[in-house]
Amino acid sequence: MLSTNAGDLEKLIIKHIPRDALMAFEDAYFSGDAKGRSRASDFEKGHRPSAAGQNKHFSINESFFDALQAHGADPSPLRGTKLVIGKLGIFNIARLNVPGHQWVDLGRSSTRKKLADQNHAINKKFIQADLFQQDSELTAGTIFIVGIMDGADENNISQLTQVMLALPAPNMKSWLYISTIADFLKIYDEADAVAQVDNAKPILRTITKKKTGNEQGNN
Repeated sequence: MLSTNAGDLEKLIIKHIPRDALMAFEDAYFSGDAKGRSRASDFEKGHRPSAAGQNKHFSINESFFDALQAHGADPSPLRGTKLVIGKLGIFNIARLNVPGHQWVDLGRSSTRKKLADQNHAINKKFIQADLFQQDSELTAGTIFIVGIMDGADENNISQLTQVMLALPAPNMKSWLYISTIADFLKIYDEADAVAQVDNAKPILRTITKKKTGNEQGNN
């Protein structure tokens, strides 16, 4: 689901999530996926799918943790299969894998459900807006960095093909907003272009009339 108020949601995200941080999250996902697949390739074929899933989870978690930490998002400690969660502005930042575009059962994790519930105020303000409701300041929300795992490498290991940014609905049954990170980064450029103020002030030259010999009384 893409909100009819997508522009307002994009402005909200840009306000709290720096462009460089979003680029780092995408890079972290791809580098962690590559590292995990490399580690799993040493296992026998029968073990490879299970090994790949575990190795990729740990590798992506580690690279995602580093990206969050590098951008001041104060990530939660690395600990087994627990989610790594950071915070930028009002947003909690966590990651979510979607294998083979199977967008089902994404809300099985109780932690993700609690995080998604943080978007209740955003949903109420931008999606279910009431003309008579008081406009209150937003203080919390959640963004998922979503890895689409619908490829396969030369060892037939599931491979990351795309990274997306998504605001989950509070019930985790739909998205308030979703976009590929590649497309969302273009919005920063558009915002920068609009924000640039033309400070150049045209100066009109004052043309003075040349005095001729006749005006000076000379021949």
